Amino acid sequence: MNRIGLAGAVAIGLAAAMALAGGAGGQTPAKVGAPPLSLLQIMRASVEIPADGIWAATAKDRLTDAEWLLAEQDAINVIVSASLMANDGTGPKDKAWQANADYQAWAKAVQEDGVKLLAAARAKDLMKLQDAGDHLGGVCTDCHTQHRPETPSDGIARFPFYPAREMKK
Repeated sequence: MNRIGLAGAVAIGLAAAMALAGGAGGQTPAKVGAPPLSLLQIMRASVEIPADGIWAATAKDRLTDAEWLLAEQDAINVIVSASLMANDGTGPKDKAWQANADYQAWAKAVQEDGVKLLAAARAKDLMKLQDAGDHLGGVCTDCHTQHRPETPSDGIARFPFYPAREMKK
């Protein structure tokens, strides 16, 4: 598989998006607003699924190259989602959660764990991936215990919300 690397692809994508958004006259693009999503929707689609991928990877003794790439992708999704968790959300409890100092600390910890997960995936270091994945699990549990005690972890198997994806070979 010919690849330029994730960082190169991201740089090319950002450059293309900036060029398209700026238009021919070099105008400053309009700022994109917060997504019209609740924190629960953001969590389910952009945190739970990548976290499940990380936790599934950490349960293995060895990862294939494709699995390391998926772990890298999952880590990036966790990092990006932490920003949304801290700043956006249209659900009925979202503003109260985001005003809570503990919630903000947990969102920051999720992002920090995502950075550690990304470094571990890029280094193909399963022990570091497991350590960061375990810490992420603790952060998630602590936050859910405080803010969603009725469903603190939404169960172990998260896929009733979205179907599992499998890589084609």
